[in-house]
Amino acid sequence: MSLYKSRYRGSRILPALFNAFVRTYTRLKVEGAEQLPQEGSFIIAANHQSHADTAVIFAAVPKLMRKRFVAAAAQDYFFQGGPPQYLSRVWFNAIPIARDRRGGMDPLRHLGRALREGYVVMMFPEGTRSTSGTLGPFRAGIGKLIAEFPGTPVVPTWVGGTARILPKGVFIPRPFRARVRFGAPLQIKAHPKFRATWQSAADEIREAILQLGDYEPLPVKDSE
Repeated sequence: MSLYKSRYRGSRILPALFNAFVRTYTRLKVEGAEQLPQEGSFIIAANHQSHADTAVIFAAVPKLMRKRFVAAAAQDYFFQGGPPQYLSRVWFNAIPIARDRRGGMDPLRHLGRALREGYVVMMFPEGTRSTSGTLGPFRAGIGKLIAEFPGTPVVPTWVGGTARILPKGVFIPRPFRARVRFGAPLQIKAHPKFRATWQSAADEIREAILQLGDYEPLPVKDSE
């Protein structure tokens, strides 16, 4: 399994050192790791509130699983060369995902190829970071992947604390506690030819993450 293996200098030693730092610095608390499938490809679908989310989730999965782990990362931010691309590839084996269809290419093509090759694919179905602490709407892309790869387990995952560790506009992480909570794998159905089922699948995963997370209930509006 070398298709998406990082070949940058330092790829063998730096991830282990970085994971040790993440777990120690954030005092990482992990729940539900025993529910992660032990073999075969599957999707980790998580809420997104910080650039620290990927590092924390990568540190939370079992060590042996990290060898077949890839993280979806925005192509326009992390794959324009320079330090962001190097660090994302070396630290948590990121692969690019386009946030639009410019050029006519399927923005999810790398994720589909990774699933076909047996990788664990981590993605943020919101498509962007939440700045309000709430869980934003999910894009239909994850439903499209489910339709194309029927039977692929989806592990709903909640990440907490990272908005305090590395909020938008901050570049030096702060020493707050992080938490990762893995839910039971879901078997969700979607049809390759019916886009409405893609969104329904995405909404089902979103609801599972809402149930996992420590979200404040929305206030009930008084009826007039």
